[in-house]
Amino acid sequence: MAKMKTVKVMFVVESFSTGVYAIVRDIACNLDRDRFDIHILHSLRDDSPATIEQDYNQNNITLSYIPMGSLKTYPSAVKAIRKHIRSFEPDVIHLHSSKAGVLGRLAAGRKGTQPLFYSPHGFSFLREDVGTMKRRAFLTIEKVVQWWHPAHIIAVSEGEAVHARHITDQLTTIDNFIDTELFTIPEGNEGNRIVTCGRISPQKNPVLFDDIARQFPQEQFMWIGDGPLRDKLTSANITVTGFLARKDAIRNVKEAKLYIQTSLWEGMPVSILEAMAAGKAVIATDIVGNKDLIENGVTGVLCDPQAADEWAQRLRELLNSESRRAMLGKQAKDYVSQYHDMRKAVRMYKQMYLRGRL
Repeated sequence: MAKMKTVKVMFVVESFSTGVYAIVRDIACNLDRDRFDIHILHSLRDDSPATIEQDYNQNNITLSYIPMGSLKTYPSAVKAIRKHIRSFEPDVIHLHSSKAGVLGRLAAGRKGTQPLFYSPHGFSFLREDVGTMKRRAFLTIEKVVQWWHPAHIIAVSEGEAVHARHITDQLTTIDNFIDTELFTIPEGNEGNRIVTCGRISPQKNPVLFDDIARQFPQEQFMWIGDGPLRDKLTSANITVTGFLARKDAIRNVKEAKLYIQTSLWEGMPVSILEAMAAGKAVIATDIVGNKDLIENGVTGVLCDPQAADEWAQRLRELLNSESRRAMLGKQAKDYVSQYHDMRKAVRMYKQMYLRGRL
């Protein structure tokens, strides 16, 4: 029997940290090792894990570092990506995050022959830390590069797909996912901290997190992560862990009393998926990505990102009702197990890479 042809898949990833890192890792490391040859071109951020080499230590995966994070690196990044495309000769190219979506298409060229997939993981034109003109510019860039070199967009949530339809009708939704088996915990494993996880950046809205903590001085809050806005977390009852190894971050989520997410924009947050899989009641901002996961009052609670008083009220209600926390946590866990398990999602990516198109 003839051996099946190896499929060469190239990932180009600018945002090689937090949720994007987790999704790329779980796709790459769970594709059939004897069928897929994977080359990952990645940038680095201050919160990129220190365990990259160990996380991708498989004989079918190679890693190449290419700086892509700032304007001055863009020209050299395009040249480097182009060089790797020529040497690796991928059958499929998959671009992850908005910057990679632009740089990767410029590198592939307008007449690139490889099937091209693009996962925004939160479109840059949805950012809330920049003005209207800049958001419009980001949307225009997305439309121009899509016209110049069309890519099949893989949205990580239905909310993201709605915005993708402003750019192209070549799109598929594969919801973000996690390895639910990592979050099996005993019943009643509830600690005493209110926890969040992520980079301390404008996207994650640490000012709101700090405001909430100040209204509950009797409670202990924990931010798992670090980042440029760490100095915004000044309330005495907040512990900032800094960047943790994955197993330690997961342990802290498992031991939480409640999980809150104060983000201003998202694609579909892996951190919320993990909290839900751990059976935690979640309070999150009512935005794209979060509301694709949380049915308000059923699998969690949604709040206005600008309304600290509403957050305080919802949090107080949950703190006063262990039974409601348990109910929301169980329903969240059941939902994630049914709709966001890693194995189902990886099968979908595998089929897309094998076909090169839908």
